[in-house]
Amino acid sequence: MRAKNKRRKTAALLVMLLALSGCGPVQDAGDMVMIEQEREEITYELAVATIGDVEKSLSFKCTYEQEDEEDISFSISGKKISAVYVKEGDHVEKGQLLAELSGGSLDTQIEDLEYRIARNKLLLEHSKINENYEISRRWLEYMYSPYQASADSLKAGIASFQQSCTYSREDYQDAIALDELQLAQMKEELEKSRVYAGLTGTVTFLREGLEGSTSIKGEKIMTIIDGSKCLFVTRKEECAQYFSEGTEAEVSITSGTGAGKYTVVPYKMEEWGEKQTFTMAGDKDGNIIEVGTMGTLKIVVGYKENVLNIPEKAVHTADGKNYVYVVGENNMREIKWIETGLHGDRNVEVVSGLSRGEKVVLR
Repeated sequence: MRAKNKRRKTAALLVMLLALSGCGPVQDAGDMVMIEQEREEITYELAVATIGDVEKSLSFKCTYEQEDEEDISFSISGKKISAVYVKEGDHVEKGQLLAELSGGSLDTQIEDLEYRIARNKLLLEHSKINENYEISRRWLEYMYSPYQASADSLKAGIASFQQSCTYSREDYQDAIALDELQLAQMKEELEKSRVYAGLTGTVTFLREGLEGSTSIKGEKIMTIIDGSKCLFVTRKEECAQYFSEGTEAEVSITSGTGAGKYTVVPYKMEEWGEKQTFTMAGDKDGNIIEVGTMGTLKIVVGYKENVLNIPEKAVHTADGKNYVYVVGENNMREIKWIETGLHGDRNVEVVSGLSRGEKVVLR
């Protein structure tokens, strides 16, 4: 019975298979497409360890500026500015009067004092001459006069005369001293009411509405710039630690009539503070560098010649140690630890861990 049922099930399964095969034509094995999964090959950008120079530099922004610049102001407040003798763009000479405050009758008083002092000095000088002349005259008269007085009487008269002359000269000297003291005070007051150019240059700033206004002590009323000598200027105090007298640096200008590279050296380092100045070590080769031109000052702070090196971007750091990636078996990256020396701007010195010609993976 069990064997009979088994045969029936087998027959039914064959009928079902035949029925399914009848639903459509059977596809030939030659028409079937086999899909194979592609494997993408990993590629790396490589660099070769080579022998060459490694340079480490620092860069600072700089500006081409005039060496000398002077801000002009009055030293007293509350007086009317009576005259301004320059305008913007004027060329001025050192010591030239630029502007002054109303001095009232001060000029006249100074002239009067100077005349009086000169007159008293002249009288003082003539007093001594006159004294000597009078004494000589009296002695001659004594010697040749038929009516001779006694010598003692003559001497007493001369002594009295000399004393009188001495008192007169002392009066002149006292008057001169007092007048000179007063004159110095007046001149000091007059100087405070005037401003002069402290350098030769060009007036680049003049306060509007200056003439007729009231002075304010220390307020800038004009600026003079000496354009005869210009310097490259940085304002990075940390820059000073990399320079000493004669240290050369390079300034690059990328635009304008002064575009190019220039060799510079420190200028007046003893005056460095918030501002550091540099002058050209050579000429400008005919280039015209306009005042205010921006540039980049570069100084080399480290240099190694003919050493094994690789690009900076190939070096990695972990726990204070340096390593690179190299391509190993099965095209997989492998870590290789290296010892480095100078880390330059673009490449790094390799002290150990790599050989010349070995290839490393760039980042």
